[in-house]
Amino acid sequence: METRSEVRRKQNQQEVTNKNQERPRHHPIFIIWGTLLVVLLMVAITFNQTLLSTHFVDYEITHTNLSSTIMDTVDNNLSQYGISTSAISDKEANKLITQAVNQVYSGQEIELNLQPVLAGVNQSASQAAEQYGVELPNSITSGVSNEISGAVNSQLNTPEVKQITNAISIAKIIDHLLMVISLIGLVVMVLIAALRKFFSRSFSWIGLWSVIIVYALVNIFSQLIIQIGNQYPDYSSFTAQLSTDFHTQALNYWLFLLVLTLLLFIWRIVSRVLKRR
Repeated sequence: METRSEVRRKQNQQEVTNKNQERPRHHPIFIIWGTLLVVLLMVAITFNQTLLSTHFVDYEITHTNLSSTIMDTVDNNLSQYGISTSAISDKEANKLITQAVNQVYSGQEIELNLQPVLAGVNQSASQAAEQYGVELPNSITSGVSNEISGAVNSQLNTPEVKQITNAISIAKIIDHLLMVISLIGLVVMVLIAALRKFFSRSFSWIGLWSVIIVYALVNIFSQLIIQIGNQYPDYSSFTAQLSTDFHTQALNYWLFLLVLTLLLFIWRIVSRVLKRR
C-alpha cells in the first residue's frame, strides 16, 4: 500500500508533467522570431512615417535654413533675368519646396512651376507703370518663362539630388516589403499562439524584448542623423532638427508598443489570479 508521501510525490510529478505538456515546444525560438518581426515592423513603420514621408520631410525643410538654401538657388537664377529676389514670397517659396519634395519622393526630376511667380512679376511691373500712365507689353513672354524655369530646374537637378531620389525610391520599396512580410509573419504567429493558448505568455516577452531593442535603435538612428549632418556644416541646423523630430516621432510609436506590452503582462497577472480562485 502506498504511503501518503508517495502519493504526494506522484501527484507533484503529475502536476509538473501537465505543466510541461501545457508549455509550447521551442518557446524561446518562438519569442526570438516574434521579437525580430516586431522590431522589423516597428522600424518600417517609423521610417515610413518620418524619413520616407513627404509630409514629414517637407515640414522639416520649410522650418529650417535648408529652405533658404534651396530658394537661394532659385533667386540667383531669377536675378540673372533681372527679376528681383523679393518676387517670391514665403508662402510661394514653401509651395515650391513642397513641389520639389513631392517630385523627389515620387522618383521624378524636379520641375518647379514658376508660372505663378513670373505672372506676379508681370502684374507688379504693370501696376507700377500704370501709376505713370505707361502701358507695358508682357515683359516676360511664355518662351522666356520656360527658359527661366528650365534654368532653375537644371540647377536643382544636381547629381547628388538624383542619387538621393534613387536612394529614396529603393528605401521605400524595401520599407514596404519589410512592413508586409513582418505583418504577415506576426499574424501567423498570433494565430498559432492563440490556438495553442500561449498568446499572452509568449507575446508579453516578445513585447518586452522588442521595447528594449526598438528604444536602442531609435537612439542609434537619431545619433546617426547628427553624425551625417556633422559632415555637412551648411546643413547642421537642418539635421539637428531632423534628428530631434525623428526621435520624438519614433518614441510615440515606441510608447504604443510599450503600452501594449504592459497590457499583456497585466492580462497574465489577472489570468493567474482568476485561475487560483
